[in-house]
Order: sequence, then C-alpha cells, then structure tokens
Amino acid sequence: MQIHFMKKNILSLVFTLWFGIVAYSQEAITSINLDLIQNEINGGKPLPAEEKFYFRGAIPQDVEMVKLYIYQSKKSPKAGDSYFWKAPFGYKELSFQILVDNPLRSTEEFNLEFGFYKKAGEKELEELRRLIQTNLATYLNTISSVRRGGIKFEDSDEQILSNMDQIVQSGAYYFELPDGKPFPGFSDITRKKLEQRKRLKLGKAKFNIIKKSENENERAVYAQQYLQELETIVFAELDQFLSPNMLVRVDQIQFQNYRSEKTPNSIPINFGFGAISLSQDLSSQEFVYSPYLGFSFPLGNRTFTRFMSNLSISTGVFISGSMENSLGEAIRGPVLDRPVFVGLGYNFFRFIRLNAGGTYLTTNKLDGSKADRIQPYVGLSAEINLWLGFGNKK
Repeated sequence: MQIHFMKKNILSLVFTLWFGIVAYSQEAITSINLDLIQNEINGGKPLPAEEKFYFRGAIPQDVEMVKLYIYQSKKSPKAGDSYFWKAPFGYKELSFQILVDNPLRSTEEFNLEFGFYKKAGEKELEELRRLIQTNLATYLNTISSVRRGGIKFEDSDEQILSNMDQIVQSGAYYFELPDGKPFPGFSDITRKKLEQRKRLKLGKAKFNIIKKSENENERAVYAQQYLQELETIVFAELDQFLSPNMLVRVDQIQFQNYRSEKTPNSIPINFGFGAISLSQDLSSQEFVYSPYLGFSFPLGNRTFTRFMSNLSISTGVFISGSMENSLGEAIRGPVLDRPVFVGLGYNFFRFIRLNAGGTYLTTNKLDGSKADRIQPYVGLSAEINLWLGFGNKK
C-alpha cells in the first residue's frame, strides 16, 4: 500500500514539473522605454532586476546603431556590460530594441550610457585616418633612436603594440564598426617587423641604401627606411579597421546612479514524499514512508549563482500520522506529534528537489516507553515560492 502511494505521489510530482516548465518557458520579457525627448527611462521608475529586459525607444531616421554600456555605480566601468542594436541592412528604422540579457542586481545603482550612431562621411573618415596616422608616426619616431649597434626603441615590443592599440582606440573613440566590434589590435605581421630591427646591422648600411645625398648620414637613412617600412605595415592594418561602412556617434545620453527595483522576498515551500530509514545497522533495512511539507533556504541567488542557488538547507515535518515499524510501533515526533527533518536539498529543472538529511522521531514502544533518535531520510518534492510583501513576482 505504501509503495503504491509513493508511486502515485511521484507521478503527481512529474505532472507538476511538466506544467511548471511550460509556464516558465512562456514567461514574457519585460520592455521599458527610453524617452529621448524627456530624457527619461521607464517613466522614472526603477530598472527591472533579476530578469532579462528590453530597452526600446524612438530614434531619428538616420541613426543606424544604438550602443548601451551599463555598470554598477560603485564599480569600475571595466566591470560593466556592453550591448548594441543595429538597423537591418537596407532599412531605415524609427525605433530600436536592445536586449539586456545579463540581469541587474536588486536595489543597486547603475550608470547607463546610450550612444547613437549614423554612417560616417568620407571626409570624416579621411580626417580620422590622417589624425591616427600622425599620432602613430609621431609615437614611433619619439621612441626610436639610432646607435652604433642598431635601431633602439625605448619601449619593449609588447609596450609598443599596446600603446599603438591605445592610440587607435582613443582616436576612433567616437567611431564604431557596424557589428560593434572594437579594434582587434595589430597582427603578427607588425610584431615580426618590430622584431626585425634586432637583426639589422647598421654597419652595413651603405650597402643597403639605394639613394642618398652626400650629406646624409648612412645609419640615419637606413634607420629611416626601416621606420617607413614599419609605418607602411601599421597604416595598412589601420586601413583595414577604418571600414567605409564605419559609423560615427552623433549623440550620447547618460544616466548616473539609476536604481534597480527591489524584488520581493520569497520562501520556497516543498511538498513531497520521503522515506525514513529505521535501521540501526546495514545488515537489515527498514523504511517508513510519508508525505512531508517544509521550507528551503537557498544558499545563493538563482539569477547569479545557478549551482549554489540550487543547493539549499531544508527543514519541515512529515505529515503522515499512521507510520509504524514492522513491530506495529507508532512513529511520531516533536511537532504536532510528527517527525521533523533537516537536510540538504538540490533542485532539478528548478521545480523538483531532491532532499537528504536527518529526521528526529519518536518511537512509541509496545511496552508504553518512548525512544527518541535521529534517523536518515531521503525525499523528492515539488517546490513553489511563497511571496512575502507586494510587487512583481519573479
């Protein structure tokens, strides 16, 4: 009878799991509005917390990309997240939509930066190219010197590559590729050209110079020839980045210390079916079965720490009042004359929880005495959240 009852309860839990997954998969994603005219987000209300959401808003017709950068106010901007929206090819859109798929923490303050981009003109790109090339050439000439042993740079190869990357990124700060990707850095071709200077012998410079005036210093001319070759390679890689389809920022809106909403607190409630071991040793096994009801206390926030949030400390009570051992002795406990349990649980599929731990129970002996002890148990339960307070349920 008890085994049949257990199968019936497990079947009920499976149906609960199925309907829970269907309901969860159909959950809609929240959308909030960015009002460019009023310079306002979400009507002044807090940002959604612990869930994905969309930013939506109207834009001028010539805007082809919207980029969002968001980070916690108390943290470095480098710890933030970047998102962008790009108009479909060949279409002029009057609205944008950005999915923020990294949920925000509840009751935190965030800085948000929205950038609006349109296609850059030929003159803008040419001026950008000229300025960056000038800065790169000036930097290379500044750190280089000609000595008897060869061409010397004040910075290491890694520093040179890093500094040149920074020059490009700083110069193109207001420009973006259509896919939103940053400058990828200089390639191994540039790296190998930098390494080549270590093998140059300026003592043989007079045999490597095709044209020079009588007054020109042979070493200086040879070094200048190497620098020109290096610049040619560097400029070619820069041109690959400065695509004719590049976009330029035409406007930017910032929001400082914008707060996320406070999510309502909840307590997970478990209703399931468990087995309590009554055995004192491994030589003989005896179990009693009962539905149970309990609470769980997750060890982490599900949105940010998936594994730890699936783990929880559970406590509750077995609710059957007819449990007996093989001798016909009643199994009772300290709460409403029912056994209580404390255990560690783990969630599967978010709705089903496997629990294991210890049960404090009392055995009413046939001679009228009582024996209290702690016995192990295992259980399988369905979990629902009991919401505390008011607000949107997550």
